[in-house]
Amino acid sequence: MFKLASLNTLYDAKADLQELGRQYPDVYENLKHVVSFTRQMQIKYGYMRALLMEEDLKTTYPEFVKGSILNLYKQEVDKLKNHEDFTVVQDILSKYREIGNAKIFLLVLGARPEMLQGSTIIK
Repeated sequence: MFKLASLNTLYDAKADLQELGRQYPDVYENLKHVVSFTRQMQIKYGYMRALLMEEDLKTTYPEFVKGSILNLYKQEVDKLKNHEDFTVVQDILSKYREIGNAKIFLLVLGARPEMLQGSTIIK
């Protein structure tokens, strides 16, 4: 269970993501692509995070997505994971784990922190 993220924590996460984009533009663009792809495929962000962080997939596995589609999805995720600067992404995901998957990934897509603070309906 995640605690509610403070607005300051969301601003800090947004600033760190922006810094990631400045210092490592290639890996950041790849991250944005994978996050957008996840949203368009209607796959839960928890599954993407589990793939990226090599966590247990059992609780987040998308049961109603065809295997061939998941294989395509995993190929895109693997491109990000195989990037030489991917550890920087993992560091940010670990640092801001408490704010929740949806919020951190919506920040990547450009959401404003004040729109995410206190929101519990985003999955």
